[in-house]
Amino acid sequence: METHKPDVVIVGGGVIGLMSAYELTRAGAAVSVLEKGRLPTGSSYGNAGLIVPSHLQPLCSAANVKEGLRHLLNPTGPFSIGFSPDPQRLVWLGRFVRHSTAAHGRYAVGIYRALADRSLELHDALARVADSAYEYARDGLLCLYETHKALKAAAMDAEELSRVGRPAQVLNAREVREWVPAVGSSIIGGVLQKPDGRLNPMAFITWLASQVRQSGGCILEETEVYGASWAGHAVTALKTTKGSVKADQFVLAAGAWTGRLAAMLGCRLPVEAAKGFSITYEKPAETPSLPLLLEEARVAVTPFADALRLAGVLELCGLDDRLSARRIDAMERDLMRILPGLGSLHVKEIWRGFRPCTPDGLPCIGRLHRPHNVVVAAGHATKGIFLAPVTGSMVASVLSGDGAYRNLLTALNPHRSQWAPSARRNLEAQALSAAGPCP
Repeated sequence: METHKPDVVIVGGGVIGLMSAYELTRAGAAVSVLEKGRLPTGSSYGNAGLIVPSHLQPLCSAANVKEGLRHLLNPTGPFSIGFSPDPQRLVWLGRFVRHSTAAHGRYAVGIYRALADRSLELHDALARVADSAYEYARDGLLCLYETHKALKAAAMDAEELSRVGRPAQVLNAREVREWVPAVGSSIIGGVLQKPDGRLNPMAFITWLASQVRQSGGCILEETEVYGASWAGHAVTALKTTKGSVKADQFVLAAGAWTGRLAAMLGCRLPVEAAKGFSITYEKPAETPSLPLLLEEARVAVTPFADALRLAGVLELCGLDDRLSARRIDAMERDLMRILPGLGSLHVKEIWRGFRPCTPDGLPCIGRLHRPHNVVVAAGHATKGIFLAPVTGSMVASVLSGDGAYRNLLTALNPHRSQWAPSARRNLEAQALSAAGPCP
């Protein structure tokens, strides 16, 4: 274990933790990152790698609640809610349902729009530094539809997106096949979202880790936190499987495990795990040239330099890491039905992991009341890769006290669930006004 005392210890070596470390080391802070596994790891490793400024809806919505209930007894549904006798989890689900309104959706979209605009700028800047290190490209995202009802709704959304500076083009079936020859007859049309794109998440995490180390940061792998030492209302050190680690400030960025870590420090955070899956194949001859969203199946298809990844599904089931053969089979059936031209596919890896979700669909970013020297950055659900740069910048801002992102940090305050309804409405209105109009 290092003998020096770092300024900041970050718990979590995923994209949020490493992006925070990147920003802090560039600002001159001494930083240590603690990761219980080995890099690259977790959802930062197995996700679709999408850059999605056109996808701003929160996870909580009336449509998702309806779908979750519809698939309650279907183990292969794309979005499922697993009920549990755990009282805290039942409370979380109740709050998730209460936030699944059109009014809250408009508010969350406004917040996400402000986050997305800044994160996109930062992603582009990072890519210029990295050159081609992690296959960053913003050449569009093609959403594919199998029903006229879904395509009609998407076309209306595309008009709204175009009006607010996110160009989107509606394609008929023939035009879709010009872009993706592997598409089968089930697809009746699509929407090309031009500002969107992708990166290789494994390569991105590896590059970020190398940048942190080059800037003097320390990354301690296979180092699990199990306790803390206190002085008054502050944490002085974290107890880990590799010894005690002291610091002045601490950041909890451990994804779906952040709630457990916060509870260990006496703070309740509403971060719930949602299991997702991905299947990585050897690159087929008819690999799409850009990432795809198979909308009715609710899975993404992302081409990498040497592979093709199928990713998706959300199971609100807690930290249950069992691998479902029926779930994997269902994902592959959807892929073959929609993209039969891919031909025979050869699996390289099957992955499952946990996305950190909050009941109001927005991440928790900010300083805890007690212990007051702990900052939280978690709860990004499926948007972690995309929103990591702005999140890292916000963490650095909180720790420096520079006042940047003030209104957004109010909206994302980790203690917001404890506010009185009237106070929360006022603060939400201020945050939304600062974020500007939403699509």
